Order: sequence, then C-alpha cells, then structure tokens
Amino acid sequence: MSKTHHSLRQQGIAIARSAGVVVGFAQKLDQKHQFIQEYKITQLEVSSEIKRLHLAIKQAEHTLQQEITQLSSHQHAHDFVPILEAHRMMLQDPELLAKTELFIENDRINAEWALKKCLHGITQAFDKIEDVYLRSRKTDVEHVVQRIFDCLVGEQTMQHQSKSIMIAMDFSPAEIVAMWRLGVSGFVSIQGGENSHAMIVARGVGLPGIAGVHGLFEHVEDGHEFILDAEEGLWVHHPEQQDYEHYSHFQTLLETEREQLQHYAGQTSRSADGYLMPLMANLEFVEEVEVANTFGVDGVGLFRTEFLFMQVSEFPDEETQFQYYVQVVKGMQGKPITFRLLDMGADKLAQVESLKGIFDGENPALGLRGVRLLLRNPEALKTQLRAIVRTAALGPVSILVPMVTAATEMEAVRLMLDVVQQELSSDANIQLGCMIEVPAAAFIADELAKKADFFSIGSNDLVQYSLAVDRTDENVGYLYDANHPAVVALIKMAVRAANLHNIPVSICGELAGNPAWTQSFLDLKVTSLSMSSRHVLPIRRHLHHLRALS
Repeated sequence: MSKTHHSLRQQGIAIARSAGVVVGFAQKLDQKHQFIQEYKITQLEVSSEIKRLHLAIKQAEHTLQQEITQLSSHQHAHDFVPILEAHRMMLQDPELLAKTELFIENDRINAEWALKKCLHGITQAFDKIEDVYLRSRKTDVEHVVQRIFDCLVGEQTMQHQSKSIMIAMDFSPAEIVAMWRLGVSGFVSIQGGENSHAMIVARGVGLPGIAGVHGLFEHVEDGHEFILDAEEGLWVHHPEQQDYEHYSHFQTLLETEREQLQHYAGQTSRSADGYLMPLMANLEFVEEVEVANTFGVDGVGLFRTEFLFMQVSEFPDEETQFQYYVQVVKGMQGKPITFRLLDMGADKLAQVESLKGIFDGENPALGLRGVRLLLRNPEALKTQLRAIVRTAALGPVSILVPMVTAATEMEAVRLMLDVVQQELSSDANIQLGCMIEVPAAAFIADELAKKADFFSIGSNDLVQYSLAVDRTDENVGYLYDANHPAVVALIKMAVRAANLHNIPVSICGELAGNPAWTQSFLDLKVTSLSMSSRHVLPIRRHLHHLRALS
C-alpha cells in the first residue's frame, strides 16, 4: 500500500482492553454489524471471483422469483409483487454487475468487498438526489444488494479473517463470540467500558480488542493497514516500517512470555508456604472449555448460563439445556464446575420470547434479574435446576444463585432444588452457593452463610453497585475503582462471615485475575479464585512466590 498517509497513533487513558497484539487490516462495520469478508486476491483469482459474483446474482434471482411466484398465488399479497418485480430488475441491472466486476479486477479484491464498495458509491449518489421519493429508493437498492451478500456469504470460507480487525461503534457479547468463531483477529469499539460484559467475554476467549476509542472511526476505511496493541491500549493507523519492526519484536516477546507461562499449566495452585488456593475459570459458552484446559485451570468457578438463552427466541427446554451443560461437564473431565443460574438483565440482551416484557423497566440493572426473575418464573427455575441436576451424575457440579439480597431467596431456591432432586431420584451432593454482588448481601453475609453451602463474591457487580457506577459506561469509567475503601470493606465482611461459618468463599470476576490483589486474598484465607482462563497462569506463577501473613 502506498505510504501517502501519516501514521495515526493514539492512546486513551480509560481505554478498555482485552490483551494481545494484531498486525493486520481494518474492516469497518456498519450499524447492522455485517461480518463481510474483505481480502486481497491475486490476478489468477480474479476470474474465479467474478464467477462467484455471477453465481450469487443468479441464486438471488432464483430465490426472488420463487417469492414472486408464491406471493402471486395469495390474493392479499398482490401489492407486494410489483415491489419484488422491481427488485428483480435491479438484480439484472448490467451496471451493478459491471461496476462490481471493475472493483474485483482493478483493486484485486474479493467479490464481497467489491460489492460493498459498489453499494457505497450507489448510496452516496442517492443521497445527493433532491427528489424525496427517488432518494427513498436507496433502501430498495440496499435490499437487493443484501440478497447478493447473503448468497456470497453462504459459501464463503473463513481463511481470510486471520488479519481482520473489526471496527464499530459497539459490540454485543454475542458479536464478540461470533467474531471469535469466524477467526477475526481483533476489534476496536468506539463505545464500551473496561468491565462491560462484551469486554469480559473478549478476555475469556482471548480476542484482542480495545474499547472507548475516540477520534478514529471517521478516519479509517476498509483495507487500511492497522496495528492493534491491546497490551498498552494503543493503535497505529497507516503504520510505517519502524512500526512493523517494533511490533514484530513485541510479538516475539509476547510469544516467549506465553511459552514460559505454559510451564505452570500442570502445576498446583499453591503459595510458597503451602496454602492451596485453586484457580478456576469463568466461562461463557461450551467452546471455551477447550481453551480453559490448555491453561491448566483447576475447574470452572463460574459458568454463565445466559449465553444459551441469548441465542434463542424461546425458552430452552430441559433437554436442550441438559445437552448443553453436559458438554461442559464432559469437557472438564472430572474437574469441579459451578453453574450460575440464569442472570439475564442489565447489559445482557433478553431475546427469549416467553420472558419478554419483564426487562422493560427503566433501569434493568436494578430491576427483575437474577434470582428475582427466576422466583417470579418458577417453571423456568425448575427447568434449569432439573437440567443441571441431571448433569451431576456425570461429574462434580455446584449451583450458584445470582443477585441475592435476602436469606428467603436462598431458602426458596433450596426448596426447589430439594424437590427436583427428589423427582429425579438424585442423591448427588450438589452444593448451593450464594453470590455476594450487592452491598445488601455483604451486610447480611452472616445470615446468608447459614443458608448457603458456599459464597462467590462477584467483584464486577459489587464495585458497580457499591459505587453507583455503570461498569459498561466509559464516561464514568474513572469512578469504577475496586480499591475504594467501601468495596474493600464489603469484601472483607463477606469473607469473614464465610470463614466464621466454615463455608468456602471464592472471588469471582476481574479482581480474581488482578495480581495486585492476590496477596490480600491469600491473607484473608479466600478458598479459591475464579477468573478469565488466560489470567490463570500469570496468577499461578505469582501465587507460587507469595506467603500468607501469619
């Protein structure tokens, strides 16, 4: 690429990060977040790429004709037929085909990218039309081109995503997972905070990214050379030779560090003076299990079950949930697993049709979520408990209750669990734990410890609720401070109550993977830590050099 651009380097103080370094190319996403492959091709590939385009257009025409035929037979659908006929004429427009072919030939880019560039030029032309009616026809063109995209994407491979760095206004947790599955190398988000759910998911799967970035989106275009440094919260747009040399060396150092850390994958999570403190993984979906095992985790301290619910439009039945959870149990090969009950709400999308309407409060973070939602929908609670109890026959399983603020909530879930175990004739020793993630729970920790088999201190939400700071909002990110005296006091309060009643207590969340806190947790006699899988080895190495205060 011609070096006619100046490099743009920037670092933001409050940028959120999911560590890693990527040297690649930018791909700017629209508001619909269409994951369209963009890559360069060779001269020899031009002909086959044009054939792909022709085939996709023919497939789109065939599908459109089927729709027209079907609608023509319905009396009340005749009004739609002329619209689809107009769309078919657009598909047959030789100018659309010719312009896209030119982009493929001249720029040597794949058909998807060429079509995207062609559409951009057409929509810009429509925007300049003064006539309101004609200008509104831009939507028709977009619908037609989308049909071609769908046909192209349906048969594309993922081999060219290895250097793609997606750039958009924001990403949902589901989109982070989708990018990871597609083989995308990294992402840059204009919005988002350090402890947003999307960023936590990115750290869990090891997808490098930064969020809370400003002053970039309007400058970057598809295919621009780009370096993402999520280790330091930096990016380089239009890098120069010295940038490539610097980051090549940096990547070598990071790889050496990873190889050295791997030495600890098979070692025990124990301090220098012998205190055993298992290091567990926080997982979001089944595919993470394999990643967690490569880091030698001691088990799963938190499996967030919401992701399954976020992918469907109907509440998953017992068998669907069981088949999903059993993959986790089998994948962990006998290591303990804690399944957190459904905690929809706050920054998680609620798309389950049968539960719609309950997330419509003005502040979902303070509304019907966690155990409140489950107790309001006892059949949903019972279905999930039955699925989890059935997995207990295959490995050690515990259950964690989210958003607890009263001992009666633990009693109600315990009662339902007893009923389920009786119905299933299950004699498995399933521990029922209480999440300490709101100040109220910490203040009544002594009472809750009498009702729970273990505590899990959810540090992310505890900080958020204690300081009244939305952890997904970069505008108040500077106030999100886990070292705040109030947060420290609440953590100590909960741990002391657990120790007094001789029940295990785990720290779950970003604090667990922060080495600055490991000594404090060791001194407090915390039972275990649960964190993103990729933090386990650095924390285990750090723990090996620490001694608890006598």
